[in-house]
Amino acid sequence: MTPELDHPIRTVRDLAQVWEFIDGGHGYDAPQMFAVVIDADDRLIPTVVQIYDEEFEDGPDEEAMRQFLAVHDAALAGGVSGASVAVMRARPGGSAFTAQDRAWCAMTHRLMGEMRCGTRPLFFATDRTVGVVPPDVLVGATG
Repeated sequence: MTPELDHPIRTVRDLAQVWEFIDGGHGYDAPQMFAVVIDADDRLIPTVVQIYDEEFEDGPDEEAMRQFLAVHDAALAGGVSGASVAVMRARPGGSAFTAQDRAWCAMTHRLMGEMRCGTRPLFFATDRTVGVVPPDVLVGATG
């Protein structure tokens, strides 16, 4: 664990620091998802799951995301462990949310709400920015 991340992850700013460290300021060559686990003592477990999702250019694949999150939910004993999962979507390009970004974030937020384990705020990153997904994006086009 790097010294900058060797502290409890309790606030959005703490989690942003994790994602900024993972981002590294180098940008992204393709759309991808990241997940980290934070234990019951709010400590980051030093394993990052990274999955490229460039094959879903026509929009988010709900079944693939449901399975991705179900694996994490099961690994965290459905909440019994007290651990939580944090997810970030990243893609190359500018910082403005596209229609596809909005659809992906709204779907992921909805599915994370169905998990039995704890979850942390959903983040989104591009080549230029890393941040928590704004509430108006999370509700999706239909509210």
